Amino acid sequence: MAGLGLISNQTAGKGAIAALTGILGLYMTAAMWVEFNEALGAYFGPSLGVIIGTTIFLIYQDRKNVREFTAGQNYSTSESTTLVKGQDGRYNHVETNIEKGRNPVIFVAMLYVAIILISELSWSNLIL
Repeated sequence: MAGLGLISNQTAGKGAIAALTGILGLYMTAAMWVEFNEALGAYFGPSLGVIIGTTIFLIYQDRKNVREFTAGQNYSTSESTTLVKGQDGRYNHVETNIEKGRNPVIFVAMLYVAIILISELSWSNLIL
């Protein structure tokens, strides 16, 4: 347990992948939100479409967050950590040896950029 304070190769890429995933999620949410509001606006008018869209979005996000954070009654979603009971009886998060040093940050970044470009070229038109 002496190496717990050190940054390993595994934790160095974990934050970058999480940030890239967050940016991709933000982009996809915004793109789909624009498409959804345009479709609702055509049927109900722009004002009522925004109200209905916002309500549906908030209900969806609430249910998604509850389902995500209560799965397995565990708030730690990192695959690279595990709970270990110490000698004092307390549980601590400790890094495991799952795929040590295999954080494909560049591959994930290229994959996410490809998803965004294909979305922009085919249907989204949010950025380009």
